[in-house]
Amino acid sequence: MSSPSISPEPADMPDIDDLQQQIHDLTKLRNSHQAELLSLRSTKTLKDHLSSSSSTPLKTTISPSLEISDKNLNDILLKRSAELTKDQQEWTQEALYRMTGLTKFSITDPSLKPNGTGTNTTELTGIRVEVMADGKFGTPYYLFLKPYDVTPKPTPEDPSPTESASETHLTLHRHTIPAYFIQNLNTLAEKYLPPPPRMQNLDRFARDVRHFLVLHHLRKSRLIRIKDQVTQNLPESHPTPEDVPDIYVSEFTVDPEARLVEVEWRDIDNMDSKRLGWIALTQEGGIEGLIVKENGQRILHMEMQIKGDWVRGGADSMDWVTGLFERLQWTDSTGAY
Repeated sequence: MSSPSISPEPADMPDIDDLQQQIHDLTKLRNSHQAELLSLRSTKTLKDHLSSSSSTPLKTTISPSLEISDKNLNDILLKRSAELTKDQQEWTQEALYRMTGLTKFSITDPSLKPNGTGTNTTELTGIRVEVMADGKFGTPYYLFLKPYDVTPKPTPEDPSPTESASETHLTLHRHTIPAYFIQNLNTLAEKYLPPPPRMQNLDRFARDVRHFLVLHHLRKSRLIRIKDQVTQNLPESHPTPEDVPDIYVSEFTVDPEARLVEVEWRDIDNMDSKRLGWIALTQEGGIEGLIVKENGQRILHMEMQIKGDWVRGGADSMDWVTGLFERLQWTDSTGAY
């Protein structure tokens, strides 16, 4: 009885550990080439570089039975680099658009159903609003608009008219604008996005929406700086009595819209004396109204002190906020501290 034949293993069969090490080395080589190729300034320079490097063909050995020429490796790297470059260009283009503050895009809403009239009622027009404050972008705001519904009203002859949507007019569908701006948003929508047959102005609508959002962030940013000064100068922040500041503002509250500030401060020499102040701001950040009271009586000299040394109309912008904390120091009717 003959013994079963055993096929001999090829003598040049590579070891698994050697293959893994070679794959690791090739991965490092690929990453190195990619970094070098992506640093080249133009496609022509890239092609010239690859052509010159392939003029003398060399071979990279992976195993005794597998070799890759430099030309093939360059082709692989060139293809991969082109893909990375395209992704980078798309990202850069999007970043540039976002820096302008307004970006328009299309999106499909799965909750909407096609009406079968030829107009794509499931596709929404999206507007992304970017606002920068203190040198950095905040969370973007989004507006989504859908085609205006122009379905005829039911009549005795046609009690169930076919649904139809406008091909030229849009209406506000959803948004991420804070609730305290709803009135501003609805006012602008009525003004710039009227129903047919009146003309719409989507560009002006988006710009005006961004305008009041930018003003909101500017007001909030400046008032938060004053609030930080108040927190840093509280007596409890200074354990040593000699370090207690002359200005003791116990409360400095800013409403979410940054249109109303409530101030409570005390006399550092008589902690039982307390004054309350309310500052109403315009949308541009100017002073719309100002009241300071102590024991139910208005303190007019403190109201003038808070406004600062502005000429008539000077408090109509946000400039009056600069130095506000120092102007909150307790004074009597003669201006003495």
